[in-house]
Amino acid sequence: MSTPFATQLERLETRHGFLRLAADEVDAFAATGDSLLLLTDEPQTCPEAWDMALVLPEALKAWPGRFRPGVADPAASREIAARFGAGQLPAMLFQRDGAWVGKLEGMFEWERLVAALGAMLAAPTARRPGIGIPVRAATTSSCH
Repeated sequence: MSTPFATQLERLETRHGFLRLAADEVDAFAATGDSLLLLTDEPQTCPEAWDMALVLPEALKAWPGRFRPGVADPAASREIAARFGAGQLPAMLFQRDGAWVGKLEGMFEWERLVAALGAMLAAPTARRPGIGIPVRAATTSSCH
């Protein structure tokens, strides 16, 4: 049985061209170009995950064709978040040609989101966060 959120994730794929990724596909996905990976969470515990899944495709229209977008379901997102040191979901991970650019965590107001996307396009690559050991939050909710 498909949930409304699972249907929204499918919509990101079919209507907006997001690639659906498993945790072990992140490196290959980020190998070329400017990639943006949306990490999600269960909307029952984190309503902002639902909001971001609705708003992000519209915000990306301010930067047409500049990002290759991807999305991970909540289970894969938690694993990926731990690997990249994201402590709050939803989160967006940005990489360029396989090199780390940055991350944005939580929900943003419209103008701030569009500006932050542009800032990630202009940002230089940097050292990937963490030391290679997945970091997990001590709480069960990743939302606040």
